[in-house]
Amino acid sequence: MPRRITIAEAAGFCFGVKKAISRAESMERSFIFGSLIHNPQEVARLDALGKKIVKSLDEVQGNQVVITAHGLDQAKIGEMRERGFEIIDTTCPLVTRIYMEGWKLEKLGLRVVILGDPNHVEVKGIASRMREPLIVYHAEDVADVPAGIRVGVVCQSTLLQEKFTEYLALLQARCSEVVAINTICKPTKDRQNSIRQLSAEVDVMVIIGGYNSSNTKKLAAVACEALPPEDVHHIETAAELQEAWFSGRQHVGISAGASTPDYLIEEVVARIQALDGAEVVRPATA
Repeated sequence: MPRRITIAEAAGFCFGVKKAISRAESMERSFIFGSLIHNPQEVARLDALGKKIVKSLDEVQGNQVVITAHGLDQAKIGEMRERGFEIIDTTCPLVTRIYMEGWKLEKLGLRVVILGDPNHVEVKGIASRMREPLIVYHAEDVADVPAGIRVGVVCQSTLLQEKFTEYLALLQARCSEVVAINTICKPTKDRQNSIRQLSAEVDVMVIIGGYNSSNTKKLAAVACEALPPEDVHHIETAAELQEAWFSGRQHVGISAGASTPDYLIEEVVARIQALDGAEVVRPATA
């Protein structure tokens, strides 16, 4: 059983998520269009406090609607305005920065290429603000970028750094000019760098976060660079932990996505520690 548990230096809530939750909590009752953050347990907690997730504007009671930390596409925002809603915008400032960088690239006469998941609300929001953007999610998508054109590149805030580097090289080989701005946000970089370092030091890694969380899934992918996949476990709650994962393992690493609240991290640490009274090493900044 584990003798030591080390929590990654950067793990859990980022400032953008904290800002969105604080704004929703400050309202007596709120209706949030889409998932405020990608963590089902925290969304359920907010729901119990009267902060309701809606998928249709017809579900909104009253005249206020909250836009999530991931942002929203312009068409839906336009519909909200047409219907007279007061919009409470909790879009993360680092997502807003991506919009601005894209506009700068367009002013240079470049066609914007967005690196990211076309089905993710953040990428949809970025694309809706650009003129004829192209989206690259897989390496093969680069073939859809017209050869020889001039492009400006931005990316989803939670993209893996390795993907940014890989796709940028492919675009440089295909296009006549490529101006790239790495818009992976600092909290994402910090969490990826932290888990990369920690996973090289431990026997098994547990990553806590929503299964619908893009940045959490990427943390698991980073951990698999140093550890066998069977020693990397992405979970949402402590209830999913299995004692067999820790058999013969001395050192457990813990990390969590940017939408994962502290109480879920502490529950996981306590459950693992109960197996063998393992020492817990916390970040120096904790």
